[in-house]
Amino acid sequence: MSNLTKQIILWAFILHTGWEFGQCLFLYDMWDWPFWEATIWMWGAIFGDILIVLALWKITSVVVPFINYYNPDRKSYFILILISFAVSILLEWIAIALDLWEYSDAMPAVTVFGYEVGLSPIVQITLLPAASIYLADRFEIKWKK
Repeated sequence: MSNLTKQIILWAFILHTGWEFGQCLFLYDMWDWPFWEATIWMWGAIFGDILIVLALWKITSVVVPFINYYNPDRKSYFILILISFAVSILLEWIAIALDLWEYSDAMPAVTVFGYEVGLSPIVQITLLPAASIYLADRFEIKWKK
């Protein structure tokens, strides 16, 4: 695994952990869940988010091969954000259609193909992959082999 991949995973973990715990306190109906069920779902969501970040990074670099994420420019980030936006709507729509979770009344939402899809997770998956890559590129960490 490359140094950049490790750094992206680290930043994705930090960013998504903060985001998930922040939004789940107010925007999801989880308060009546048993402790261990909620804990497993939270950590599953965080590690799923990390996989989404890595997948978006790799998919974008394959679909748009002129993008260089080892020294990204504004155009690269813009394309990643566009692809992430489309994927975020699709993923959240699938989760809601499969009834994986429910939003609280505080969640701002839009209707997509008959389902109310939360804006917070759309913003999360749209912006945090680019932020993870940016921070990994900006703050290089030396990993021991």
